[in-house]
Amino acid sequence: MTVKVLIKWKPGDAVKARAAAAAFSEHRFHQRLPVKYKFSIYASDPAAGQRYIPARGINMSKSGALVETEEPIRVGSLVYVKARDLALMGSASVRHCNAKGSKFRIGLHFPSPLTRCL
Repeated sequence: MTVKVLIKWKPGDAVKARAAAAAFSEHRFHQRLPVKYKFSIYASDPAAGQRYIPARGINMSKSGALVETEEPIRVGSLVYVKARDLALMGSASVRHCNAKGSKFRIGLHFPSPLTRCL
């Protein structure tokens, strides 16, 4: 016995389906927007102790950011982040660190929203 399934599309359904697929492929809760702000990252290193790493923001959302640095940060590290121009600070975890030319692109996740700083 063969069962035929008919799917009836209404105008606009294809657009909604593509949008849903794109959102699913992003795996993000908040949309990231391009930024050009400077970030200060403070990371603890077992061998070197506390280190300061200047970073350039590439994109950012409420729950994370992609930054570019001149040195890598170990995936899984907990870091402290300051974005002076945005007057924001808080903690983040390093989700990925990929070399891009002579620089490193680092994905940061903010477990809780960044807070305002003076």
